[in-house]
Amino acid sequence: MPMMARALQAQKPALKIAAILFAAFLGAPHALSAQVSPPKTQPPVVGDTTKIPKTKADSIAAASKLRQDRTLIVWDPPDSVMQELVGRKGYRQVRYQGDRVQFDSKSGLLRLFGAPAAVERDATMIVSDTIIYNDSTKRVLGLGDSVTLRDPTRRDGDDVVVHGKIDYDLNSQSGAIGSFSTSVESSGQRLYLEAKGGDIYTDTLVAGRHMVYARDGSFTYCDEIEPHFHFTTKEMKFVSNNIMVARPGVLYIGEVPVFWIPFFFQDVRSGRRSGLLTPSFGIAELLRNSPSYRRQLNNLGYFFAINDYMDAELSFDWRSGANGSYADPGFVRSNLEYRYRWISRFVTGRFAVERTALNTGSNNLAITWNHSQDFSRQTRLTSNLNWAQSTTIQQQTTTNVIAASATILSQLNYQTKVGPASVQIGGSRRQYPGRTQIETDFPSLSLTTAPLALGQFGWTPGGRVAVQSASGLDQGLQFPFVYTPKRDGGIGTDSARIKASRRTIDAGFESPIKIYGFQWQNSFMFRDQFFDYPEQRTVINVNNPADSATRIFARTFQTNFDWNTSFNLPRFFTGSWNLSPNISFNNVDPGGGLFVRTERSGGEWVGQSKRPSFSLSASPTFYAQFPGIGPITRFRHSISPSITYSMSPSSNVSDEFLKALGRTRTGYLGALAQNRIGLSLATNIEGKLRSKADTTPDAPAKKMQLLSVNVSSLTWDFIRADTAGTGLVEPNISFSARSDLIPNLNFQTTYSLFQGDPLSDTATVKLFRTDMSATFSLNGKSPILAVIGRLFGGGGSLDDGAVGSARKSNVTDDVATAQRRQMSAAGSSRRGNSVAIPGAGAGGWSLSLQYNSTRQRPPRGGTIVINDITATCAPLQLNPIAYDNCVLNAQNSPPPGTTTNGYAIGGPTFISQPTQNITSNLGFNVTENWSAQWSTSYDVVRSRFANQQVSLQRQLHDWTTTFSFNQTPNGAFSFNFFIALKAQPALKFNYDKSTYRTSGGL
Repeated sequence: MPMMARALQAQKPALKIAAILFAAFLGAPHALSAQVSPPKTQPPVVGDTTKIPKTKADSIAAASKLRQDRTLIVWDPPDSVMQELVGRKGYRQVRYQGDRVQFDSKSGLLRLFGAPAAVERDATMIVSDTIIYNDSTKRVLGLGDSVTLRDPTRRDGDDVVVHGKIDYDLNSQSGAIGSFSTSVESSGQRLYLEAKGGDIYTDTLVAGRHMVYARDGSFTYCDEIEPHFHFTTKEMKFVSNNIMVARPGVLYIGEVPVFWIPFFFQDVRSGRRSGLLTPSFGIAELLRNSPSYRRQLNNLGYFFAINDYMDAELSFDWRSGANGSYADPGFVRSNLEYRYRWISRFVTGRFAVERTALNTGSNNLAITWNHSQDFSRQTRLTSNLNWAQSTTIQQQTTTNVIAASATILSQLNYQTKVGPASVQIGGSRRQYPGRTQIETDFPSLSLTTAPLALGQFGWTPGGRVAVQSASGLDQGLQFPFVYTPKRDGGIGTDSARIKASRRTIDAGFESPIKIYGFQWQNSFMFRDQFFDYPEQRTVINVNNPADSATRIFARTFQTNFDWNTSFNLPRFFTGSWNLSPNISFNNVDPGGGLFVRTERSGGEWVGQSKRPSFSLSASPTFYAQFPGIGPITRFRHSISPSITYSMSPSSNVSDEFLKALGRTRTGYLGALAQNRIGLSLATNIEGKLRSKADTTPDAPAKKMQLLSVNVSSLTWDFIRADTAGTGLVEPNISFSARSDLIPNLNFQTTYSLFQGDPLSDTATVKLFRTDMSATFSLNGKSPILAVIGRLFGGGGSLDDGAVGSARKSNVTDDVATAQRRQMSAAGSSRRGNSVAIPGAGAGGWSLSLQYNSTRQRPPRGGTIVINDITATCAPLQLNPIAYDNCVLNAQNSPPPGTTTNGYAIGGPTFISQPTQNITSNLGFNVTENWSAQWSTSYDVVRSRFANQQVSLQRQLHDWTTTFSFNQTPNGAFSFNFFIALKAQPALKFNYDKSTYRTSGGL
């Protein structure tokens, strides 16, 4: 046998033919080919062209490239005889190659030596320095410092690199391996595995599935050569495209052990699949650090992947009721969420049900259904339906800052096109947190058409119908309670809250007609208001105000029907003065329609007349340019006034019409002739920036809006001035300003001009500020800071700011506003804490501030009802928590009853308490890897913080560490600390503590 081996070595060319004939004549079930190649020499390295992998990702990328290029081994091209044998049907091909080959005819062992040697069967390849192959048993023994097993059926991973040896069965594709390393795809992430030994098996029932059993192994998601973290295990089982199980596991950060877990389970299947949800709980739930700590467990349940178009999940949340209190009695929440998406039918949606059972016996059921469906290119249905049985429990059982103050909004919209007409029908429904009031806007129908043109004639009709209602009104009521009378006379102390509601029907039809250059505007309007609660009215004698009576109406109403028409004549001096003549017919009394009926008219219709109004308006724009300074090469100042002159003849209003509106003829100014001039103003100061682009003639100029100021219209009536002493007409005037020097800078304020009724000569001009708001944001690259830096010789570029582009609002504010407006009543988006992830803006920091102030002007005389929140909530003062929540809910939600009957002269005027709020959002980088964010809302009137969100985040290579503190408007707060693996966020260590108020004071 040694002589034969030596003969084989001496006759290399004859080896190919001998091996092929040996396989063919024995009738082997495969075609066997052997190649002996001379030693390969590596090409010389020129310069620094060799790329050295720095990370495991680089190594994997290089290995993948080799795999694609099939350069793991270079096979010598077969000759004609070998091609003939390989091409025969009914045979399986096995080929091997090496620099030296030894063959034992008795045992059938074939020893291959080379750099490298290889054996391949059905694309399964083993490459090593030394290979012992038994053709009878199809077993391969690979020996060497680096043995590579390549199996293309392992679609989930790369080659297995074994250090030492591998004993592999090509038939069953299984074997024992020594120390090895490989990587696989795990839920979209690359998982790197290493072990001192193990076994590989192939599932014969599932194509492409392999199982790896490893001993004394480790795994990591870090792609560095020296990983920042890794897990070590004694035993590990990996099933490709299925699961990975290891026990026990020790987490190492660098080379320092951090914590130990009894077992580790990882689902590595790709795509959607059924399985357990990842529960949310902290270390304090396992090891309670305080006797008063309340354990809480969230998201315990199961996910059902029904098919490719729908899925569902069932989960439970639990909070311990030990040492429960009024504000925090403990609860069990059951959640069911179902999602569907049928792309070919353009259908998508989500349905969620949530039931919360408090330990006190109270329950809340919340339902959410979102549905979107396109029936055609022109017909679409969208719905976002939300309903909560108890908004108080909904608010009480959350530590989510947004969910605690969000309104529960439902919306439904169906739109289609019928010929040239576009039809939209839908509505909305709104519930307020902690309040009984429900507002509904349904149905709402609108119809618009494209212009219907016939020659020089064009008609664009359109209409609308809307029904708005509100029930469960709990604010803005003059008589909120009804008292039980005593049997012996008088009023008892027993009372019940009045079930107050209101309803409004609005309908309109627009019919503009264009004839040549003339525009004839026509519109019809119908509005019916009904208020189902008692209110006091002063029934005024029209001709003798002193002879008046006071009555309490159980219900009040007002119905208006109006018709407005006007003619817009062609414009003159277009581009310069922009003169626009207009003729319109207006109501004599602007406070009512053409026909009106109220409870004061006994439900009878009364009418007024119209009178013509002739007007001429001009809107020129004046420009002026000035030399620049510093980074600004030139200033441009523009002034755009809008001047309107109008005149109308005098007219008359009947006594019946004045009585229906509660007016008196004494001192009435509405029927006077009108001779008016009005003025509104807009001015802008712009600056052209100095930049390198100035040297390029065709480069567009970059401009910045330094200041823009707008003043609302102010009208003076000369005839009214002679009669009443003042000619001012508008009851309010407003100012607004904005600038690009500070991003999102907006300032606006509104003043009330009259003390008293503007249509009466008893009114006096006295400025009273009613509203004021200011918003702005800054960051390290804001233009104002760049301008200051350039003026003082520093750096900074104005091009980095929002120059010459559309203004962008603060992203954080937009997201928060959208969530408050569209917060679902049920579903995974509502549960849990809203942890603010810090993110500094440009220049390493960002700041946004918003200030809002609102107050009402007290009227002169009449019945004034102060909407005193403290008095409304006074019955709850024995329970500080309930009292504070009542005050909070009344302030956070708008009081819709405050201006309900503002039309009615002699009716009560509701005055809400003034509000002042400051909202801020600050984000900055503490260091290169540490970032912080602070969001808060401060109530200036009550001198208290409404909510707080403070978060601190540390970015690591593979981990994210976040500290977060949240305080909700209802007084509950939560503290969260967690360190989570970026590749697998479910792998985390967290500490969560949620606390609800147990005493008074916020």
